[in-house]
Amino acid sequence: MALDAVINSKNLLDMALERLRKSLAREPLNPRSCIDSPEDWAAAARLALYIAAATKNPYLLKRFADSESKRFLELMRKVPGIQDLRCKIEIARDLGVVAKPAHEVVTGIVVATFGNPVAVRWTSYLRYAPQDPFWAMINRPVVKGWVVVPLEDFERLLEEAYEEQILKTARENELAVGRVAASIDASLVEDLLKKYAHKPLKAPSQPAEGPHPPCMKAILDALKSGDNLPHTARFAIATYLLHRGWDVEQIVDLFRTSPDFNEKITRYQVQHIAGQVGGRKEYAVPSCETMNSWGLCPTNLGCGVKNPVQYGRKVTVKKSN
Repeated sequence: MALDAVINSKNLLDMALERLRKSLAREPLNPRSCIDSPEDWAAAARLALYIAAATKNPYLLKRFADSESKRFLELMRKVPGIQDLRCKIEIARDLGVVAKPAHEVVTGIVVATFGNPVAVRWTSYLRYAPQDPFWAMINRPVVKGWVVVPLEDFERLLEEAYEEQILKTARENELAVGRVAASIDASLVEDLLKKYAHKPLKAPSQPAEGPHPPCMKAILDALKSGDNLPHTARFAIATYLLHRGWDVEQIVDLFRTSPDFNEKITRYQVQHIAGQVGGRKEYAVPSCETMNSWGLCPTNLGCGVKNPVQYGRKVTVKKSN
């Protein structure tokens, strides 16, 4: 359907705005509408993306893409037909993920252990695997360049690929985004921008106990950019900032820049790390060795300390001498 026709259709514009609102609010969509009117569904979804991109707010766009990718994962698991593994492998190919049923690559205990595993080409795996130690390729069976994963992990890779595809579509269609920006009344998304637009991260530029170590500074910079961090990075920065005297609410506010932010879950997790709920155990800041094993040390243990909390004091003492 031509873009002008979509923009000029009040019904499709309303559908697109509702799609955008629900995605940003992480509210569920009725998949029935996708089945009953797939053309209108697709047109409204594309227009919603263009409207998100037209706001020129990277955080809002990333939040939209993150929510849409999670909805895509839910549809893959619930919509009849798409649940079939062969269909998911075809979807993977469209997203640039090279995969095949694992029994075509390996047999025996690996297939039996995972139940219904999928073999993913190692280049696709590295491109879309989340930055988390759980996903390190060394922890996966690799056979002749194919990484064997359980079905649920394969679906997770497709979620990441779908999110990247959404952002790529926005980048590659700047003219269409510009036409949408020029054609649609900005007041229609004013409330959404007020509620979901990225707010600048407020953090001390030169906190007590000296500067942040490179690992924690990199995590903070990623948060400022609105990046989605792996769980290990979120755990590390929470423990570190608690040690530096930040309270739970300050840290919760820090995570508001994450595209997948959920206030209730985030507050509980930070309180758990602080020892305020659950087992009442206050977690220590991960050591430099641990940070490096998690892939979170940009200097490869080159800071000369054993724990990130020692870095600020060391730099301060060195400058005073």
